[in-house]
Amino acid sequence: MADSALTQFPLTQAPRRKLAETVAQQLLEAVRKLEPGTRIPSEKELTQMLGVGRSTVREALNGLALLGVVEIRHGQGVFVAAEASAGPADGRDEPSSMISQALAKGVTHDLLEARQIVEVAIARLAAARRTDAEIRDIEADLQAHQRVLTSSRTPLKPASQFHVLLAEAAHNEVLAGVFHSFLKLMLDRGPLLYENVPGFAEWELDQHRRIFEAVRAGDSELAGTLMHDHVAAMESYYKQAGEA
Repeated sequence: MADSALTQFPLTQAPRRKLAETVAQQLLEAVRKLEPGTRIPSEKELTQMLGVGRSTVREALNGLALLGVVEIRHGQGVFVAAEASAGPADGRDEPSSMISQALAKGVTHDLLEARQIVEVAIARLAAARRTDAEIRDIEADLQAHQRVLTSSRTPLKPASQFHVLLAEAAHNEVLAGVFHSFLKLMLDRGPLLYENVPGFAEWELDQHRRIFEAVRAGDSELAGTLMHDHVAAMESYYKQAGEA
């Protein structure tokens, strides 16, 4: 009986992005009823009040901060910004698309911050620990990336595979695990880079080749520096693509 009822009532898990947007909208409506400078409840308190995870609350707050609705003061809390009171209290002048874009930009910032920490370390270790077989695999991937550029296909797969292979060549399971935890975010943002930023695919391949050469030469310092510069430059490309 129960199985039959479940079959007739199919549900899928709500996308996390939609949940964060819903929370952001609720917070927006609540915040606009408060005076500028008012301290709003803590992340922990909001988590309990809204019945969602702390990461969802944090993502929503970061999005509202980008919209200028709240001000996040590290070590002090989150406060209502002056801009929050500019407009109807129900928040209907703030289209959901703007909230969605703000959330995406907030995640992009966090992604780049994480990549700077994790991938720079990965590049350094890969230069010191890579095997001959791993060098061949990375080289083959770069060749696949080059071939894709001469076709109408997107180079997302070989481009992302380059970073996966580097993580494996670092021979550190913890770092590889952390990298894989944000790989999906990289993949989600990849298509717009190729679609909206002319010349990005070629620039990306050149960057990967430079990093590869340093890894193949066993130059850990150079490999780390090149990866740092690569990730830092990504911010401007994400902005061009409308992702940051």
